[in-house]
Amino acid sequence: MIKTTTLWPGKWIPLLVLLFIALLYLIFFPVNYDFDGTVFSQFLRYGLAKGDLITIKQPQHPIYMPVNYAVYKILDKLFGYSVLEYFHLQLFSLVFGLALLWFVYKILCEITGYWEVGTAGLILTASAYGIWYYTVEAEVHMPGLFFTAAGMYVLFFKTHNKDGIGVDIAAALCFVLAVGFHLTNGLMVFSLFLIFIIEKYSFKRICRFFSIYFLFLLGGFLVFSWLHRFNFFDYYRTQFTGGDILAGYRISYWSGKTPVALWESFQSVAHGILFPCSSFLGVISISIFIGGLAVIVVRSIRRNKNSNKLLIYAGLWALPYFIFFSFWDHRNIEFKLHVLLPFLLLWVSSLVDFFKSGRRVPVVILLVLTAIIGFSNFFSSVKPSADIENNREYGLAEAVKKSTPPGSLIVIAGCGPRVSIVSKIYFPYFGHRKTLNIDWVLGRDRRMEEIERFLKREKARGVPVFIFSDLLEDGEAVRLLLENHHIDETGYSRFLRSLKPDEKETVRLPGNYYLKRF
Repeated sequence: MIKTTTLWPGKWIPLLVLLFIALLYLIFFPVNYDFDGTVFSQFLRYGLAKGDLITIKQPQHPIYMPVNYAVYKILDKLFGYSVLEYFHLQLFSLVFGLALLWFVYKILCEITGYWEVGTAGLILTASAYGIWYYTVEAEVHMPGLFFTAAGMYVLFFKTHNKDGIGVDIAAALCFVLAVGFHLTNGLMVFSLFLIFIIEKYSFKRICRFFSIYFLFLLGGFLVFSWLHRFNFFDYYRTQFTGGDILAGYRISYWSGKTPVALWESFQSVAHGILFPCSSFLGVISISIFIGGLAVIVVRSIRRNKNSNKLLIYAGLWALPYFIFFSFWDHRNIEFKLHVLLPFLLLWVSSLVDFFKSGRRVPVVILLVLTAIIGFSNFFSSVKPSADIENNREYGLAEAVKKSTPPGSLIVIAGCGPRVSIVSKIYFPYFGHRKTLNIDWVLGRDRRMEEIERFLKREKARGVPVFIFSDLLEDGEAVRLLLENHHIDETGYSRFLRSLKPDEKETVRLPGNYYLKRF
């Protein structure tokens, strides 16, 4: 397809670079634990303890937990593998993140013909905040991004690629696995269709590929639905029309159809390159992104044949994701990874076209950009996240663990300020204490009276029951609880009085938080 001039150093220098990146990522694994990652870790811990994952449903990413459960069990069986579940999920992301970087290298070599440019592009991609963050976090996104990139490479970028059915099966399987790690990766179907049409693929080839794709996809959905007795149609209907109720209260992720929302969506891609921990870095982040776009636009006007192929493939890869996620949870960087990665590929290849003198100038520019982006992200975001002293929620969970008896039940809210949201999963996972999340219970059509009776029964059984301070004071957590579940203040006050918290037994926690025992 595209002839490369990859020399023999390109066989081992990129591998050494990748090894260095792996060590850097490992050394600075974050301990300011991600909320979603802690949820996944708690689910994995629960599944491993029970020896059963069927009871754990994650329709947004149906194969993520089963695969990790199986990998953990196999490693434990073979090597006595027994690590913190969160660390296991971080390692899982790391493996796929590094494999993704290798595909970045391969794609750039195919397009530009220079292994030096591919290596510099690999380093730049690794330094981008979104790629770095999700490669070292216990998150679902890196495996999905890897399989998408693998599918794109097999279909469009691999030299001497053939149009046989084997290629279609391999690529379709990659794209379906990406959907299995996060359903939003299904947006690639629109990208693929547009690429096939623009590249004038035969009608027979298009039908064959999508027949294989949907056969794999529907087969996977049917297996998941049968195992979990789960209705995907109802799930999608609720997500898109009724709001997400998994949090315990309805949340609509649709964004406002305004120029401000579009600008914020644009910003979230820039922040995936350089995270703005200050207003100064915010300006730098946007400037770098706009500068990259300008280089891409100028390159596209010159109409180099090979570069235009990448413009088509990468541009159409990113387009459906940017459009959809400009209307759905538009500020969230994790949903812009499929915009960020194609942008970086285009940016790197554009520099090669922009400077006609060869590889040297583009490589130097890429390394300078990497230094700016990488050092900024490292000192403002990565290094602080690797310091446990900066994790106040972990300190809270540790204090709860030390200050309450084993088997205690902590009553918490499910929404409110950051500490409330994060602690609702930190308490059970890092604090090893059972929790009763009032938002989750009320979100399952229960009433305050039922919660009251349950807590009194637990207390009568001798269970130590504590209530977190966010629920005892007027503030955002209580305001949102009343608002989300249509509870009047009088009824909530009566609920607290009926439980008669012991004023004498107050457990003081860091940051002016506390627990009161019933």
